[in-house]
Amino acid sequence: MIITKDKVVFLHIPKTGGGAMQHFFYSQLKNHRNYFLSFFGQDDSAQHNDSLSTQGTNQCLIESIWYNQKIVDKLKNSPHFKMSKLLLGHTTYSFKELFPEYKFKFITVIREPIERTISNIIQLTKKNAKTLKFGKTEIAHDLYSKEYWQSIKNILSNGLPIQGLLRHENLFLSNIITRVFQGDKYLVEEMVPDLEIAKINAKDICISYYDNYNNSLQKCFDNLNIPINMSNNKKASEGSPKPSDAKKLHGKYYGAPDKVIEIVNSLNFTDIQLYNYLLNNT
Repeated sequence: MIITKDKVVFLHIPKTGGGAMQHFFYSQLKNHRNYFLSFFGQDDSAQHNDSLSTQGTNQCLIESIWYNQKIVDKLKNSPHFKMSKLLLGHTTYSFKELFPEYKFKFITVIREPIERTISNIIQLTKKNAKTLKFGKTEIAHDLYSKEYWQSIKNILSNGLPIQGLLRHENLFLSNIITRVFQGDKYLVEEMVPDLEIAKINAKDICISYYDNYNNSLQKCFDNLNIPINMSNNKKASEGSPKPSDAKKLHGKYYGAPDKVIEIVNSLNFTDIQLYNYLLNNT
């Protein structure tokens, strides 16, 4: 077994295409056994059950890895983890602190923060029989309607955390890009995002952009010698991921009114600063 000491972590920021891409990454790397490990389970551990598989160890890190040393130990003893060059999951820059025996480099995709957060709000809105549900609040209106957005405004106006959402789901709504870059461990919801630390750590992160998805990711993969050909990603054949029917119909912000956008802006003020900084400096 060859242990890969130099690893690349794909920091999956929600609503930037990472979830959809895990299947694509696997399809590109499936001939390189144990090269790619997804903590969502979309890697060759799903296809094999032998000594080189993670055997249930690969999972979403965000809720558990900083709470449970057993998960860290399992990964440290996993042949798949030891061999993998590319790791994908909901984690942050702090991941490397758990595994000092390896050298880590990072890739991520970032998206304009207001658009990203509104898309996340829609994803977190669950269908419940004839109504919608956001956290513990039921919304008896159609998705994207004026009444729906008014309900979202009322909920967000009360501030975070929103009852009924998991800790990481609340964190996804407020400065999550900064949190990922600064290395938040998701131990407390009240952590103040630190723009300056995020800027410093950004120097170690190969940054690609949602609006230039294939080209910017390809540069990252080329720079880090990851054998992925993004030209085969037909979901972003025009450069950025194809917009959903809802986005085509309702616009960039899915019909969210100015009052909702104002609240989202206030929740992501540091992310907006960081995003603009990175656009001009990377």
